[in-house]
Amino acid sequence: MPPQLEEISEQDASGRTAEIYEDIRDTLRTTQVNLIYRTLAVHEAYFAAAWETLRPNAAITYFERCADSLRMRMVPPMPEDVPDFEEELEDECGYSEAQIAEIDATLDLFNYINPKSLILVAALRGALTGLRIGGVKPGFDEDTEPLPRGPLPSMIRPSVPGPDGGDEKMRRVFERIKEEGGFRSVPSVWRVLGKFPEFVERAWPFIQEEQKKKGFEITVNLSQGAAAAAAQEFPHPVDLTREKALALGCNESELNLIEQKLSHFIHLIPQTNISILLMKAAIAGEGKVRRKPFE
Repeated sequence: MPPQLEEISEQDASGRTAEIYEDIRDTLRTTQVNLIYRTLAVHEAYFAAAWETLRPNAAITYFERCADSLRMRMVPPMPEDVPDFEEELEDECGYSEAQIAEIDATLDLFNYINPKSLILVAALRGALTGLRIGGVKPGFDEDTEPLPRGPLPSMIRPSVPGPDGGDEKMRRVFERIKEEGGFRSVPSVWRVLGKFPEFVERAWPFIQEEQKKKGFEITVNLSQGAAAAAAQEFPHPVDLTREKALALGCNESELNLIEQKLSHFIHLIPQTNISILLMKAAIAGEGKVRRKPFE
């Protein structure tokens, strides 16, 4: 059973948590604070220390390069007949070009940030379980150069509904995703896409069918391995061990829950992003799947 995923939304964040959220957006170059960070923020002392130890690596060129490589590894084998959701939504549901473009931009947003989040979660779980993470001399001098700060210019800034949705129709959609997907909380990308229920009603069964295939499972496993390898090669050490977390005031029960959450996201993030890439193929064409978002 996945752990309970209480969270602090971006709207409800205040004080130190709000400051960290702002720095996460600026450092990771995104408009969103993803679910993994919102649920870790419930553990205030651990969350602050975690971001402090992750930030030096998240802010450099090596990290962006690793995320780009991981994103390519997340592309699954495509089915022989990828559905054409764009045509269906236009012809059967009356979707406008602007609505199709917003769906596509939403997929790009989360496809950009998810590989970064997977690497960071792998680093935190590795450190918590006693692995040596980071402190490796970079292979290229430019690896430690700082990245630009702030969201990429063409990134959309969607509002992320709460875990129960904003209206009755969205609540029904979210309940289906939680029940059939085995989630305790609906991933952010599905929450944002929930405003397009006709799209979700087509996309979710397609994703469910693809998740049953061996190629999907293999892609998840390869993504997890690649993220762990990238984290271990970080130039800056990530040393938030269990002992250090206890010294911060966390107790054993809380750390066990944090470890469960990290392990959950180690699986959830690649599963979600592979699903995003399948939806990208169905809404924009297979030729767009391997392109880096926001090039």
